[in-house]
Amino acid sequence: MESVTTDRLAFRAPALSDGDALYAQMNDFDIIKYLTSVPWPYKRADADVYIERARSGRAEGKGHYFLVIERASETIVGTIDLRFDPEKTAHFGYWFAKPAWGRGYASEALAAILDFGFCTLGLENIWGAAMPENPASIRVMEKCGLRHAGTIEVPRPNFGDRVKMVKLDMRRADWLARSGQVQA
Repeated sequence: MESVTTDRLAFRAPALSDGDALYAQMNDFDIIKYLTSVPWPYKRADADVYIERARSGRAEGKGHYFLVIERASETIVGTIDLRFDPEKTAHFGYWFAKPAWGRGYASEALAAILDFGFCTLGLENIWGAAMPENPASIRVMEKCGLRHAGTIEVPRPNFGDRVKMVKLDMRRADWLARSGQVQA
């Protein structure tokens, strides 16, 4: 498996043994209300469903799914994924547990995933989306250099509705210029 790390964070594929820890961090309405595919109320079995979906998605070549681990404490602080779309494009999603909020972990993790996607995987475009009611997530994406690309409406089966989301994206050339790398 490819290795992704930062000064403070490590990324690894979820394992079945992570279910209890994932459940403990994720079982929080303040996190789930901004996500489109996580059930509420969140049950312990839902953590296992996520782990299996991440494992099968990776095995089927649909994307890369990571737990984000705080290196100093070896604690799961969130997840981040990069899911493949057609034509060398991917979209990401992430969430972080409340104790990780305000510490810069989301920006650090997203920058690492953008670098992984553009430089290791050779993707040409990466995008993400956030609900307008979640300005912190939008700021994370802007801080990493993603630009507004309109709005999209997506189903949110966990609440039985549809939500508008702000879409932000980035091209490989922009990432390489931003990070001082030369495009091959």
